Amino acid sequence: MPTGYTSNIYENKDVSFEDFVLTCALAFGACFHQRDDNMRDKPKLRELDIKYHLDALERAKNNKIPTKVEFEALRKEEIDEAHADMNKYANLRERYESMLQKAESWNPPTPKHDGLKKFMIQQLEDSIKFDCNEEYCNNNITIWKNEKYSDYVKALEESNKKSIKCHTEDIEKEKKSVETTNKWITDLYGSLNA
Repeated sequence: MPTGYTSNIYENKDVSFEDFVLTCALAFGACFHQRDDNMRDKPKLRELDIKYHLDALERAKNNKIPTKVEFEALRKEEIDEAHADMNKYANLRERYESMLQKAESWNPPTPKHDGLKKFMIQQLEDSIKFDCNEEYCNNNITIWKNEKYSDYVKALEESNKKSIKCHTEDIEKEKKSVETTNKWITDLYGSLNA
């Protein structure tokens, strides 16, 4: 049985050694950027893809430190949002629990339907556990109530520095990766005189 790499040979199509090499090369890491391309495509040089890192770098460099007044407004907004989320979770919990009571009191028509009942109950219990968990909101409220302006500013400055450092490093890694990948592909073509 042929593979995707040998199917043209199997089908008695005229396949040159160079074409076979280039098709097989797509299975290697240097051609990972073509993973979604057609297997009949030949290896292509990889383009530099650093837009995400450049955007993140720009955001970190321009992420201004809020004034104390802006910080207090942010604190209030975060606490209010957490309370609003808790209200949504409470309403959702009521709907889930209402349906859970109905599912638990439902009498399946046959023993073959018992699995359906158990499944419905499990779905509702899991949804209550994950969708109605107020712990995150409570933690967020506690954090924001106790957050000091000076600590917030310090953390923001450190986060910006770390982000600038990481994205600068990631840009350099991407440049080196593209260079290495493209050299591999270029060397391959050179060996085939293609």
